[in-house]
Amino acid sequence: MDGSSRASPEEDSASVAVIRKCEVGDALRFATPGESRGCFFEVESKPSEDECVGAFRGVDARLRVDAETQTVRLSETKRDLDGDGRRKSTRLLREEFTREFSGWTTTLERLRRSGEYPSPGIGDGEVPCVDVVKVCGFEELRRRVLEDPSEWADGSPKDFKGLSENAHATLNAGELLALMSGQRPMVMCQLWTGWEEDLGRCQNVDLPYVTRLLKEVTEDEDLAYVVVSPPGATDKLGLTALIYPNRSPYKERAKMLASFGAQAAIVAGSPYYQTLIGRCLGYKEEHIAAHVAQYNKGAGITKEVSDLVDEELAKLSGVPVSARWRDGYATPSQKSGKHRRGKKKSRRATSAEDLEIMFGRRKK
Repeated sequence: MDGSSRASPEEDSASVAVIRKCEVGDALRFATPGESRGCFFEVESKPSEDECVGAFRGVDARLRVDAETQTVRLSETKRDLDGDGRRKSTRLLREEFTREFSGWTTTLERLRRSGEYPSPGIGDGEVPCVDVVKVCGFEELRRRVLEDPSEWADGSPKDFKGLSENAHATLNAGELLALMSGQRPMVMCQLWTGWEEDLGRCQNVDLPYVTRLLKEVTEDEDLAYVVVSPPGATDKLGLTALIYPNRSPYKERAKMLASFGAQAAIVAGSPYYQTLIGRCLGYKEEHIAAHVAQYNKGAGITKEVSDLVDEELAKLSGVPVSARWRDGYATPSQKSGKHRRGKKKSRRATSAEDLEIMFGRRKK
């Protein structure tokens, strides 16, 4: 939607209906003037029929129905702004659990001071929203993942044509839920991506449910996590959390991936690393092969590479990987109710060989 376009009365009416029907836990998508990508909003409270409050691109925001025009308007709440409109804090900096992911709050505070994140985005006024639709509800997504995790646990098949905007918005949340329900062995979650052109508008942690699930991870006694940066780079370039069951062979595999700075938002640059990471993440073998072929001009996984990866993983631990590492989501006894300290951020590899071999291109 560009700045000159205007929604039809029918579109306005449909958007208003979504706001009035939405519930706490819903993920909404809408368009705003001058933006080509969709905007996503996670509903956290519903003060009235015509208003919802929640998370939007790292800030507390409000969607409301304008009674006079019967249109939907977006605005930032003033919770994190001082009297002069300067940002004194952010949603993530207010959250105690973010301190469990080593280095994350330091990066977030540096970005707040520089004004890079959260993006000024909404500004002091209200922004018109059109094409408001419900993407899904949180409990609905949890149920879908529990019933059939393949979309979030198997990797991309050979005939993969890309994800819809809605599917992409809930991809990482679905992956986390698949891990938390025992149906995949590891998840890579990008906590910060510093190479995008528009930093404040495209962060993975601002997509629906990612932040709330990361908080649940820190409260789950069966899970562990380690934070890594790209080889030889500062935290400001990128931070990824490797999240895994706190037992063998998963913890040994996570330590190995952390040793060379694996990042969720960067595609590994060689068939060996692509295969190694794919197997650690629990993807189907045919899907790993399709991924390798996609990024290596059609060449698949050679027997030499496959055997080398198997040998490397076998050296890490003799404990086999289970089809399900636990049966379903955490029970009350598995939730401590307190934040736990994750492992310290791994030291980053800095060799030129690591840089050349590991990193090929950014994920789209």
